[in-house]
Amino acid sequence: MIRANLSDLDDVNLTTKLPANNDVLTYDASTMRWIPKQPAVSPIPSASTTSASYVIDLGRWSIKNDGTNSAATTKGINDALLWAKSQGFTHCVLPKGTYALKMDSTTYACIIMQSSMHFEMVDGCILQLEANSSPWYSIFYMKGVSDVIISGGTVIGDKKTHIYQLGIKFVRGGVNTDGSLNSNPNFIRSQVVDRYSNPGMLQLFRLWSISGISNPGYNFYQYKDIISSSTLAGYRNNGLFAPAAPAGRGWVADIANANKMIFTVDITASPLTDAQIAQINAKLDAQNYTHEWGHGIELFGANNVQIVNVDISNCTGDAITTTWLEYKLNPSEYTQEQMGSFISVHNCNLHHCRRQGISLIGSTDVTISNNKIHHIGKADDGVTEDGTSPMFGIDIESMWSETNIPTFRPELNQPGLELNTRIYIKDNYIANNSRGHFVNADGYNIVLEDNTFEGYNVGGISSYPINMYVKYLNNTLIGCELVVKGDNFLHGAVCNNASIKIADIAGAFITNCQIKNGEFSGSSLTGYFGMPTVNVANSTFSYSSPHGMGNGAKVVFEQWLGKVPTGISVEKIYYTVSVTANSFKISESANGTAITLTDAGISGYNISRYNYGRIYISDVVVERDWRNDNSLSKNFALLLSGGVIRNITVKNYELEIISPANYVGRPILVDGVTVIEGGANFESCEISNCVFQRIRTSILGGDINLGSTDTQFTRKIIADQILFQNVGVNYNGNVTNNRSTFLNSSINKSDNTNQAVITNSYMENSNINMHWLTRPKSMTVARSIFSNVVVDANTNTRMIENLTI
Repeated sequence: MIRANLSDLDDVNLTTKLPANNDVLTYDASTMRWIPKQPAVSPIPSASTTSASYVIDLGRWSIKNDGTNSAATTKGINDALLWAKSQGFTHCVLPKGTYALKMDSTTYACIIMQSSMHFEMVDGCILQLEANSSPWYSIFYMKGVSDVIISGGTVIGDKKTHIYQLGIKFVRGGVNTDGSLNSNPNFIRSQVVDRYSNPGMLQLFRLWSISGISNPGYNFYQYKDIISSSTLAGYRNNGLFAPAAPAGRGWVADIANANKMIFTVDITASPLTDAQIAQINAKLDAQNYTHEWGHGIELFGANNVQIVNVDISNCTGDAITTTWLEYKLNPSEYTQEQMGSFISVHNCNLHHCRRQGISLIGSTDVTISNNKIHHIGKADDGVTEDGTSPMFGIDIESMWSETNIPTFRPELNQPGLELNTRIYIKDNYIANNSRGHFVNADGYNIVLEDNTFEGYNVGGISSYPINMYVKYLNNTLIGCELVVKGDNFLHGAVCNNASIKIADIAGAFITNCQIKNGEFSGSSLTGYFGMPTVNVANSTFSYSSPHGMGNGAKVVFEQWLGKVPTGISVEKIYYTVSVTANSFKISESANGTAITLTDAGISGYNISRYNYGRIYISDVVVERDWRNDNSLSKNFALLLSGGVIRNITVKNYELEIISPANYVGRPILVDGVTVIEGGANFESCEISNCVFQRIRTSILGGDINLGSTDTQFTRKIIADQILFQNVGVNYNGNVTNNRSTFLNSSINKSDNTNQAVITNSYMENSNINMHWLTRPKSMTVARSIFSNVVVDANTNTRMIENLTI
């Protein structure tokens, strides 16, 4: 730092005018010297004389930045924003400090944002909501605004001090019908309840039953400002105690005309002493008792909004929530603009709120990037749960079906307005949330890319199966699970102590996933119904369980086994008609005439939705560094009705790919599975180009099971070009195994009615153990090459044209 006196500088003129307070040095071209001069500014800055930025003058607006005077501070900030907008400012700056905020008792909001305004909170700026009892509030409230930015600062809700219920004291006495008080000994009368002091909670209030009082109900009287017969706004004499009557009671008038209330209870049937009355502390709360709608930033039909670099915590509801503008009685009055759009949440820290980090309840074209969203539903210790469901990091849920908004839904071919469409979630760290990190209930065209999801808790990440165009791209999962549903697209996932599960699949594509110390598991049976029971007399197909189809559903017949009824073609799509929960008839056209059956066909064929079995999995690794023993750990385990699986590597775990019992549907195609130091089970599969290797002690009973001894599993397994090395192979089902290599392995066959065939294979240093087989043609080994192979078999194992070298 350089220190100098102005008089020491040879180009400064201090002779004509000595410097005064607030003077600035101005260059005078005529004397070629710098001279002191009073700045020419207006007493009150305006957009016309300065830039479009306004640093809020705390003194002028009676704003305190020391955490005091919440009412005046909140009013002052709102007044400053309104004034700045009227003066043409587009940027308001709140200086450093702690600002206590008070929720408005009518709007339930604190700071009401204006359109075309950037509200900036500088570093060290803290907004703290004071304790209140409302089930809902908005610290920042944006309704119908556009072109708004909120940036910087720390926003803290009242979670730690929030009031969820009141304790109401009573005295002996009642209230006359005109509202005046009396001393009737057969009644007790409550203290005066102030609605302004408890806004929100008392909008729909509940008074709970009082110990020692048999009366199931109460009376209440409401007044304006003071208690007198002249201020009585109205009364009711039919209130019922909760919890027997869980619904809340409303006020007889709006808050401006009825802000005070007294309860009375007739105790004639259960008299109380004065001492007992003095002990009463009756519970008074809200019908909306979860108080889950207290939000940090709330948007209603807002457009072009940016929320940047804001720390939001400890709200009783969500850190940020977006929804449509307002309810319209006439659905035709809704517009796309009212749904909200182009919302960006960037570089924010959202944490320790009770309900959600971010709730997206309608807005389209939303970007959520580079945020930290963590410890939702958690106390400060990061362990104790102190929230209310759902407690997710991000929840996409417009609940469009419960509104009257005419909503565009592509899966239903339904035209209308877009809700929760085109949402991009990128580069976020979403961690340690109480119930989950991400859920998409009804949004479509959703992309989650390069996010890190971490949590030792449930930590679910999922999108409901009906939602279209959902993509998970290159995300990292630590200690949680990703559930893939519907036709979700999953490309690239790094999982550590984390899992990927499938459920309700209808066309999902899963590729390039690495799972360490986790699982890849689940089932894909959607749309597969299997063998029906046929009633030829009334041409009806039925199942023991509900099939879930309505009239007009598209179905196909398949005869991988068995034979379809006469007149039915496996080449056609049919339509369901005369549907009941467990049965249906079929037609060749939608809503057409039911086909008349002449026979039931031959058992073994199936009827299913025309597009079942659509799951595509490739390039997945499931591994752990070491296994301590051979305890079965099926960490790659799938139950499928069709599908395609390619290039799977499982190390130090077991692999299982099976079908449902009595499966008669499309084959499960498996190509390129590698299992290292683990076992494998296959059922109803066509497997090729697979490698099964181990060097450690084999699993007791064998490592690789092709088919099952269970009579419910008879579907043939076809295996081609397989390498078996140092493993025990069990041919339990109907198996055709061709062009395979067996090195230092044992080949075993269960003694059952199933038949197995090995052809065109090479066996070295291996054992064929078949001496216990009792059924003819149980095992056939043909046209194979043996090198140091020990065969222990009887005549029930056929050896045909094999060559020993």
